[in-house]
Amino acid sequence: MAKQLVMAVLALCFGMSLYAAKITEGFEDKTVLKKWEIEGDAVISTDQQHGGKSSLYTPAGSTAIFRFSPENKFGTVTMWVYDSFAVKKGKGDGPYFGLINSDDDKAVEIVSYKPYLNINDYSEIFTAESQWFSPWHSAIKRAKAAWSKFTFTFTDANTLGATFNDEKESAAFSTKLEYFNKGANGVVFAGGANQGAKNETFYFDDIEIDVKDAVKAPAAK
Repeated sequence: MAKQLVMAVLALCFGMSLYAAKITEGFEDKTVLKKWEIEGDAVISTDQQHGGKSSLYTPAGSTAIFRFSPENKFGTVTMWVYDSFAVKKGKGDGPYFGLINSDDDKAVEIVSYKPYLNINDYSEIFTAESQWFSPWHSAIKRAKAAWSKFTFTFTDANTLGATFNDEKESAAFSTKLEYFNKGANGVVFAGGANQGAKNETFYFDDIEIDVKDAVKAPAAK
């Protein structure tokens, strides 16, 4: 009886450890990227850090995705982003970061080198079925090389927004809800794909994912 009770408690504890309503990641564990979908040369680096000694580095041509749930959830995601503010002009799209859902649609902040956009601004952009939609100006300005806090809010089907350092809120997401209103099941970070992006240096650190329902932690690959 005592042995059965111990086994039941262990099973309960093990089951609880697989589920969490809040997930944090500071990239101090060098093996953590085994739980991520990695393309290109995204790595954990000690060159920059917001907290601790390391962060996620996504050079041009690389993408890193963390799926915090098999299915879409509603909640908030907070992350710290180091923007090198190195490229002042160029063509094409630079680094981006934000949310991804189970259909691989994205809602992200992006550095866009389009001639009709101010490169000193971030832009909001959506993807669906591998198509990029036109970016919209953000209220968020790029002013200098620095770490900044971004919070993505997607608490229900009628809410989608992003704030910068707890102050400035981007309006474009909330006006285009039809592109991303199912919730999210992951976060995505990319280094950009064009020549200009090769000179930008973006790092990500201290991610906090807080969803309404407990989610199953992805297993290491």
